[in-house]
Amino acid sequence: MLLTRGLTPPRVVPAAARLAVLIAAAAVLAAVHPRGRPATLCLLRATTGVPCPLCGSTTAFVRLGHGHLRAALTASPLAVLGTATFALSPLAPATVVQAVRRVRYPLLLTALSAGELWQLHRFL
Repeated sequence: MLLTRGLTPPRVVPAAARLAVLIAAAAVLAAVHPRGRPATLCLLRATTGVPCPLCGSTTAFVRLGHGHLRAALTASPLAVLGTATFALSPLAPATVVQAVRRVRYPLLLTALSAGELWQLHRFL
């Protein structure tokens, strides 16, 4: 009913705001090239040599900022898909939100495990 009056549904505004902030952040990361940047920003990888599930996130966002979705997904699918989920979550129907809440910890553990396996495959 709100759409027929030309108004935006209340859940679209937070999703659009989140998406706009994330796009702006990716564009800024793509434009910034700091000198003397360390080889890795990941403390786990820097101290142990083992990548964390979110390793490659900075690279993924830089690649997104350049408009290279496939390269971003290759660098860190967990970061890209997690960010998309975060940005679009206000648009999820209430039934989906309730279902996810019931299984959020196993879902999070599965996502982090898959991310870690991807990074181990990528780096080792």
